[in-house]
Amino acid sequence: MTKKSVISGNLYEQLGFIRNGFFFFFLIFWLPACLFAQTGTTIQFFKNNVRLTGQANVYGELYEAYGTDRRRPPSTGRIVFRPTLTFSKLFSLSADFFLSTEGSSARQNLNIMGLHPVWSWGRGHLGDYTENFSKYTFYAVNVKGAEIDLFPKKYRFTIGGGRTKRAVDGNIINESYDQHLFAARIGYGNPQNSFIDCIFLKVKDDPASNPKPDYDEYDYILPDTLESELDTIWIEPPYNPYAVTPQENVVTGIVSRLSMMDKRIVVLFEGSGSAYTKDLNSEKVDIDSIESGGIIKKALSHIFVPRRSSNFDFAVNTAVKLNLKYLNADIGFRRIGPGYVSLGIPSNINDRQEYYMKTAFKYKMNRFTLNWNRLSDNLLDQKTETNIRNQLRAGWMMHSKSWHSNIHMSYLKMNNEALSDTSEWDFSNLILTTHQSLLFDQSSWIRQLGIKYTYQNSNKNIPANDSESNYHTFNLTGSFKFNQFLHLNAAVGASHRQTSGEEAYLTKIYSGRLTHATLKRRLSTSIHVNSSMVRKTRIFRAGVTSSYRLTRQNQVILNCSFNTYKGTKDFKEIRSSLMLTHRL
Repeated sequence: MTKKSVISGNLYEQLGFIRNGFFFFFLIFWLPACLFAQTGTTIQFFKNNVRLTGQANVYGELYEAYGTDRRRPPSTGRIVFRPTLTFSKLFSLSADFFLSTEGSSARQNLNIMGLHPVWSWGRGHLGDYTENFSKYTFYAVNVKGAEIDLFPKKYRFTIGGGRTKRAVDGNIINESYDQHLFAARIGYGNPQNSFIDCIFLKVKDDPASNPKPDYDEYDYILPDTLESELDTIWIEPPYNPYAVTPQENVVTGIVSRLSMMDKRIVVLFEGSGSAYTKDLNSEKVDIDSIESGGIIKKALSHIFVPRRSSNFDFAVNTAVKLNLKYLNADIGFRRIGPGYVSLGIPSNINDRQEYYMKTAFKYKMNRFTLNWNRLSDNLLDQKTETNIRNQLRAGWMMHSKSWHSNIHMSYLKMNNEALSDTSEWDFSNLILTTHQSLLFDQSSWIRQLGIKYTYQNSNKNIPANDSESNYHTFNLTGSFKFNQFLHLNAAVGASHRQTSGEEAYLTKIYSGRLTHATLKRRLSTSIHVNSSMVRKTRIFRAGVTSSYRLTRQNQVILNCSFNTYKGTKDFKEIRSSLMLTHRL
């Protein structure tokens, strides 16, 4: 596919998206309103039982950089429309409409259009939607498809799916295949109290959506491993067209919550297993060679076909929570196997095991916290070393009418267990922070004065590279109200760093924000300035934000900012944006 055809196809897709969006709005929201408005009786019924709420935004942005490459597109435009049509208290219909010029054929499309009806015993999704089944199975992934979620009485039945990725012929960072997801859930109970859910998820790429040429056409690809053979004359290795492979994933899980003694004690549990194939083009495994029962073999033949690149693993997340009048506690355990993969979540770090404890004690104006966790990897002893991290955090907070006081301590200890003494290392980091803030009377032009001090000690014990660093950071803050229309927030900070074997240096930071309101507070303007200096590096940021309320439902917001950086590389950035907001 040529670059011209890709761009034209993407433009056609966006134009079609706009056309369908306006038709969607007319059909779902405007047409019913017109039908209801035909007679006086229906007008009165419409006013008494139907309510249209929501918000619409139109956003435009210009950006330019001098002395360096742009970090943002030179121009950006967005349209956001989120209306909700409520029919009495029995039924509501909401929509998500998001169109952005940031959508590109080189990555996943950012445009969103979804319809979400809700009624007393169920809800549905049509178009773009996200779901939250559980932490390790399916959540926060955008799906372009449909779903229905029924919860009559204490039962719950959910089924849905659609496309989660579109095919992109790019490089190892943004290349992808057409990916489709199917999800189902059966549950019993109240999600806010006690419940149990059984979850099934299947995600599969379409290998034909991004066809690959025969590897014989690439003489630098090793046919046995499909990897690039390095050559010393290359500045960087050529791109391997087989680096991104089509995947398949099946996940099953059980999620439960048990609430006792009026939610004073809550037990949470999630256990899930995954079957994952990294490359659908790899050789299939003979199911008869698998040592398992007939039921498992039959399920594998219909749901998941094992291949040479397949692996199976599980994840567990359990916790016990204590909710008392003065004390809250949370003790838990997490384990994610090194082979556990779920394509129904945005990202996941596997091969880790964690024990943790969180406590909070309240007494009058005082609050004490104590948290601890231990994290380790190499669960199957497959690596040459095991990393272990222990972290302890404690704090005390006191808030009164005229005084706020915070004291926090955090200690991190990291080390490893290696087969060789020369590979062992350890790292420790201690942070002590105190923040004291004095609050003045409402009639005073000084509203708040605060001081914050942070001490940090970092100690690295790495073979042939031991070092110790000490940081001392001071911050002074103030808030001033000159009159009811003019406010000022200012801060001054300095950080001193001393590292063994290196020269000490000082970092200075200045910031301020001046806010002015006029025209009966319909116009609000804020000017902000920020500057930091460390060694020979200077960073300066300045900007202005102005918002004007045209009517009770309409507002316009203008934002302009300027950044300049002087150091190893000098460059400047200018960014301006305009947004119109309308509330229905």
